[in-house]
Amino acid sequence: MSPRILFVNHTGELGGAELTLLPVAHRYRDRCAVVLLKDGPLRGRMTQLGVTVMLLPGGEGMLGVKRQGGALRALASVPAVLGTVRRLGRLARTFDVIYANTQKSAVVSFLAGKLTGTPVVWYLHDIMTEQHFAGIQRKAAIGLANWAAHSVICNSAASRDAFVACGGDPKRVTVAPAGVDPHLFDEVPGSNTDAIRREIHVGDAPLVGMFGRLAAWKGQHVLIDALPEMEGVHAVFVGDALFGEERYRDEIQAYARTLGVGGRVHWLGFRDDVPLLMRSCDLVVHASVSPEPFGRVIVEAMMARRPVIASAHGASAELLGPEYPFLVPPGDAAALAEAVNRALTMPPLEMGWWIEHNHEQACKRFSTDTMFAEIDRALAA
Repeated sequence: MSPRILFVNHTGELGGAELTLLPVAHRYRDRCAVVLLKDGPLRGRMTQLGVTVMLLPGGEGMLGVKRQGGALRALASVPAVLGTVRRLGRLARTFDVIYANTQKSAVVSFLAGKLTGTPVVWYLHDIMTEQHFAGIQRKAAIGLANWAAHSVICNSAASRDAFVACGGDPKRVTVAPAGVDPHLFDEVPGSNTDAIRREIHVGDAPLVGMFGRLAAWKGQHVLIDALPEMEGVHAVFVGDALFGEERYRDEIQAYARTLGVGGRVHWLGFRDDVPLLMRSCDLVVHASVSPEPFGRVIVEAMMARRPVIASAHGASAELLGPEYPFLVPPGDAAALAEAVNRALTMPPLEMGWWIEHNHEQACKRFSTDTMFAEIDRALAA
């Protein structure tokens, strides 16, 4: 008999972890429910897919602990955490597995699992390094996982290796790359991409795209820094501030104007038509300055048959292959500009080979079907 799964996510916002959860919860919708500790647009998206969603009363109280928070802030959250654990434990008693989809949800899920005797699976979307998490956050998460996790599913070999390097138990770990549905990118009419270009007033100019939430570690400022060395190239940013990053958004928008490239930068905010927008670009830039645990945007660009320029750390080489010619040092605007200029002028036959190679690899290795198969194995273990 298939297990009854209680998915737990700490936020209702739509970040990369949540976009990955959507097809997983939809797959198991007849025998699962999703618990959110905070409301947001994710609840509506889940409901549209026929997934049962529950908001956990008081769950927001434990969300004040930040990734780089210290011991005092963590201690201050203990009463809220314990209250959330008790409420989650009551819900979990009618399920066979608790599936924690984020680090904050994992903390309460591990404790609720111990309280009720329910196995806990943690899908780890993060790369557990000091660049992303304070020491106390890493130690707490790893310690709880070693104590209480039935299994830890990592979204890449890079996130697995970081988890183990921090003291995580390698015997508990499997890898299930965060899957993307390739069919979303199969049929995008050329007339629609022309309409997008008219919408943002770029005409026939070369257009590079950056997709995802606006955050300093995602490196949107690096692309802006590179634009003066990319003559005539326009940049479109699809996404917005999500987790309190509005100041960064305002700063980089002002910086683009200061550099004199404001007329070549286009801010579209969050959009639902990412496949169409990607196909409207000549190439996609992924310029994270801290190691990327997976890189969903990279996979989407591969499936959209668009060249991608990516920072050479984290999972990027894992996705694109170490011989890929457009991996650049993180934070290096000059190298990014050179790579973009080189990609835009590469002979079509050579570039076409890379595009088709990337597309084949993405559909084979990083599809939702591949992810489902690995998650099924982890849940059945």
